[in-house]
Amino acid sequence: MFHLPVAKLTGAAVLTLSLAACMDISMEVEILSETEAKGTMTTTMAADVYEMVAAQQVEGEEGFCDEGELIETPESVSCVVTQSGPFGELELGEDGEGPMIEAIGGGQVRVSFPLGDLSEEIGQGMGAGEDPEMLAMMAAMFEGNSITMAVSGGRIVDTNMDVAADGLSASFVIPFAALLTGDVELPEEAYAIVQK
Repeated sequence: MFHLPVAKLTGAAVLTLSLAACMDISMEVEILSETEAKGTMTTTMAADVYEMVAAQQVEGEEGFCDEGELIETPESVSCVVTQSGPFGELELGEDGEGPMIEAIGGGQVRVSFPLGDLSEEIGQGMGAGEDPEMLAMMAAMFEGNSITMAVSGGRIVDTNMDVAADGLSASFVIPFAALLTGDVELPEEAYAIVQK
């Protein structure tokens, strides 16, 4: 699965992560052809935070990197999950919440990331709910960390994301702190159209 792991953490892992949060998430969709793509999600946290999360994991609960490649350095631990294949066969999200990829004709492929309820889902997933004090505390701990969505694989012909100088990729960065507090206005979706 290709999902936002923050929304799935529960119990002690949320508390541990909340106390020393250093997490960045990047999701990239690379268009390989008019019918195939590669999706890569990388979740990175500080090595000491990972140790605390791993120590708190209860047997039977989903772990930090059960479905990906765990990459450890002295400073950080990353989980990289990659899938490639035809658009319809990629499992890039849960219940249709992942990026949508579709050929739209003329050699163009449209990639969109639904964002409409993301702020609310993240707040609830972290256990903050409607508690403004909890949200403020968690936002302060996530300061400097972000979720990045990117699209690559050809010339970007239309997007509401930031286009790279070479015009061959686009990205959209959401600061975690602003997401948790609702201090960021998100479009219903972040999208890019790639010309193959």
